Amino acid sequence: MSPTTGRGGPTTAEYLDAARTFPTGVTVVATRYRDGTPAKTVSAFASLSLDPLLIAVAIGRHSPLVWAARASGVLSVNVLRHDQQEVADHYARPERDRPQPPPAGLVREHTGAPVLDDCLSWFDCRLVTVVPGGDHSLLIGQVVGVRSGNGPPLVHHAGRYHGLGPAAQQPLLPHRVPVPHQTPVPHQTAVPHQTPVPHQSSVSHQQGTSP
Repeated sequence: MSPTTGRGGPTTAEYLDAARTFPTGVTVVATRYRDGTPAKTVSAFASLSLDPLLIAVAIGRHSPLVWAARASGVLSVNVLRHDQQEVADHYARPERDRPQPPPAGLVREHTGAPVLDDCLSWFDCRLVTVVPGGDHSLLIGQVVGVRSGNGPPLVHHAGRYHGLGPAAQQPLLPHRVPVPHQTPVPHQTAVPHQTPVPHQSSVSHQQGTSP
């Protein structure tokens, strides 16, 4: 393996080749907008701080999810299990192309942000700020509620989904565990692209996983 030393720096393809060597977990990020529940599959997620409890997630800056999160001030990050590739594929599609019902539905939690009723873990957050980052926006949320379960995560690496350890050899099987004491979320409503929400001073990937 040799470095790229072009006068103009690496190309986009070279950058992606390098970035795809880093394995990530797979999440579904969701928020609420009026009566809708915008959600999408995202791999650019990180635990950011323990004091206060903060997470960060990067989403394409033109995504309706960014405008919706700014408007509502809440979001959730839902970590998928190794057997939930169908869920990842579902929320990676444009909303108009998603079959119904979804393989894992959304229910409202403490903040009113929707969380998956079946996943490995979720983080229920209030939006703290939105930071511009090139063609993406970095959404930073303060965690006010969590739930965690057992099992290996779904992993995204080199443009493909993988299991972790023994799970890599296991087929993808349905596995639904209902979570009690939650309010079902109404059918999703698309967020209008043409309705900008003003940037919030104190509150503030494109389709599929990133990069």
